[in-house]
Amino acid sequence: MFTPQHDGMLLVLILVTMIVTGILLFLLSFLPVKFRKPLIAAITFLAGLYYVLEFFLPVDAAKSNALTPYRTGFAQINQVLLALATGVGIFSLFSAHGRAIVRRRSGWGFSVTLLVAFFAIMISGFIHNYFPGPVADGIYRLCFNGALKNLQAAMFSIVSFYIVSAAYRAFRVRSVEATILLASAFIVMIGQVSLGQAITAGLPTTGLAASFRLETIADWILTRINSPALLAVELGLGVGLLSTAIRLWLSLERGSYFDREV
Repeated sequence: MFTPQHDGMLLVLILVTMIVTGILLFLLSFLPVKFRKPLIAAITFLAGLYYVLEFFLPVDAAKSNALTPYRTGFAQINQVLLALATGVGIFSLFSAHGRAIVRRRSGWGFSVTLLVAFFAIMISGFIHNYFPGPVADGIYRLCFNGALKNLQAAMFSIVSFYIVSAAYRAFRVRSVEATILLASAFIVMIGQVSLGQAITAGLPTTGLAASFRLETIADWILTRINSPALLAVELGLGVGLLSTAIRLWLSLERGSYFDREV
């Protein structure tokens, strides 16, 4: 029989977080619109300010400062808020698909399938973890290994066809850049298989002539051209992610969602 094990401080933290969250939601629902955005901006700024200060403040020999001892508590609060947000998402999911089923909208059968699958996997997971046994294990394997994993494999196999079609459109020789891309992709692909390596197998493995072996050329393209380009893209993504995070932290972000009244 399952007996829950909880830490006392964690329970207190969960209760305090839920109470504070409830109070904030209460305030947001009754406050005038002109006060809601400043309140959300203030909470967002204060929540992010802790991590900024904890990271940038000087540390002692133990690599900690005055804010470091509270990092575990803040991490637990984040987990509780994430669980609450997940609950809100599940409620929204049930609400949307429940209305679709009741009103018999187009595709309501898919909503029924989604809800049945949700409850089947959730219940089988609880039974497998808390009431283990041959029957529970069989149901768990049927839902996860027999259904979910196979459906995921089928989905990704279908995606591969779209990738091939996209590659075909990208590799069509319509410009100098497309020609270079096609030639590089062909050399890299053929240099990774035995057939391609057999084409230049007669060349020596050392000296200048070894540089013309297909596997050598493919490795040079991957390590000397492709890798630096990927690093540059990752650097750009990192800078963009940092700038977006700062804008979100300072409530400066604007868009279709952020311009709505809350």
